[in-house]
Parts: sequence; C-alpha cells; structure tokens
Amino acid sequence: MVSELLLCQPCRWWVRVQQSLGKSRLRGANLSAESRQIPCGGANLSEDAESIRGGLSSSHHFSFSFNSEVRVEGLETLDYLENKERFTEQGDAITFESEVDKIYLSTPTKIAILDHEKKRTFVLRKDGLPDAVVWNPWDKKAKAMADFGDEEYKHMLCVEAAAVEKPITLKPGEEWRGRQELSAVPSSYCSGQLDPKRVLLGS
Repeated sequence: MVSELLLCQPCRWWVRVQQSLGKSRLRGANLSAESRQIPCGGANLSEDAESIRGGLSSSHHFSFSFNSEVRVEGLETLDYLENKERFTEQGDAITFESEVDKIYLSTPTKIAILDHEKKRTFVLRKDGLPDAVVWNPWDKKAKAMADFGDEEYKHMLCVEAAAVEKPITLKPGEEWRGRQELSAVPSSYCSGQLDPKRVLLGS
C-alpha cells in the first residue's frame, strides 16, 4: 500500500501512514471479517504564512478470480472524472469489460467490492478521503507496462480512497487525518449469505 501526497510548493511537512491487521465483525451481517486498518495524516510544519495543498491516494490492488465476476457497489449515480472530463455513473453497479480509470467524487464512506466466483466481498470504509479511484488497465495497457504481467489485468482491480477534486489544504500548524479500513468477508452477494446493501448501510 502506497500513499502519495502531491504538494504545490516546497515546504516542511510530514505524512504518516500506519497499517494494522486484525479481525472484526460486520454489524448486521454477523460474519467474521479479516480487516486491515490504514490511518494516515499530515501536518504543515512551515513557520511562514503559506498554506500547502495536495491530493492524496492510497494505492492497493485486490486479487480476484476473474474480472467478469466482480462488481463494485456504492458508487451508483455518482459523478466521476475520466480523462479530465466529468460524467455521471449510469449503471446499477460497476462491472468490468474494458479498461477503467475513473475518479468518483464525493463518495460514501463505505464501498463494497463483490467477487461472485470466490464468494467473497471486500468492504472499504474511509474517513477524511471523499473520493475513490477505480482502475484496471485491461489488455493493451497491461502489455505496455514493464512491471505488469500480460494476463494480470484479468485477476486484479484497484479501488482506493482518495482526495482529488478538493485538495487537502493545511495552513501553518494545521494537521489533517484520514483513515481507511479494508475488510474481507468470506461470502458474497451471489451466495445469498450477505446482502451488499446491508454492508453499505450498516455500521
């Protein structure tokens, strides 16, 4: 997992990213879940009067059986940026049949990624990071990437919390804190054991 803070001018600042692994339970689903908590924060340590601004994203890839069996819930009807243009999502859920590189704006605090084949659901919970990036390079771009296997695109998906549309702005002495938690539930929507709407609406 990599977090990047892109700043507009030289200054004194820090970014802290921590990870912790453990087990939790999803209220309402009554299912045990492996979870990874990723708190992060930053501070402007400059002594002058200038503020700092930057965007933040946490990059991590999910492994799946095959992309055709995956769908993302929680981003329906939201606006997104693609190639610097703004659009509105029209589908009931996001599915994958070609390259995807979108930044969803003002997203909810919970996003569910469902893998029907493996009967598993990932739940992404986040605070302080209003946007979400969804990315898969698909076949042509995957072959052009030196550090990416030609067939890896079929079994991966990047869904990450981010702050893109409205960069984080810190005045001297100010701090910012954010958090994201990833939980893997050993079930999926198609198994009938877990309703993704309950995951998204529950605590």
